[in-house]
Amino acid sequence: METIVNPIIGEKIIFLETSKQSGGKKTLMEVHLGPKGGNPLHYHKRFSESFKIIEGQLNVRVGKETKILKPNDTATAPTGTVHRFFNTSGETVQFTCELTPASEGFENVLRIGCGLANDGKAAKNGLPKGLMHMGITMNMGEGYSVGIFSILEKFFRFLAKTPKAKKIEKELLAKYCNPTN
Repeated sequence: METIVNPIIGEKIIFLETSKQSGGKKTLMEVHLGPKGGNPLHYHKRFSESFKIIEGQLNVRVGKETKILKPNDTATAPTGTVHRFFNTSGETVQFTCELTPASEGFENVLRIGCGLANDGKAAKNGLPKGLMHMGITMNMGEGYSVGIFSILEKFFRFLAKTPKAKKIEKELLAKYCNPTN
């Protein structure tokens, strides 16, 4: 099993089953999320995202409803549904996250994000510092922003399609993503 860590946002991800291992059926990860960790509201056009709590508690918003999940509780954000997860408990929470169907791009964004964080190339919120890196990861990860950031997202996605970005994307994949996964 492959484990990646983002020291900036206090997150550890263990890939239990990757897209390649499942034949594209699912991506299954175990996530250890530190206090105050989480992500902004977003949605996915191609896959659903499900959460099951192993230890601790996790706030999960799906649509307009926010729940505090405890061990064995689950929540699913269906394809196209705005969602987010965040930890307000003050303790690390451990949960599984499953994407159905799988997303190799999402997996690689996590690898690249952790790699950039470990190399000092991520901001305090864990996002890439570089505009090109931001565009590439937004495009690759198949996540879509809501609210004011969705306007900036169009610019970042445009950047990701330039020849320079394609070259940088190949470099990021070669450096941070194990091609045997």
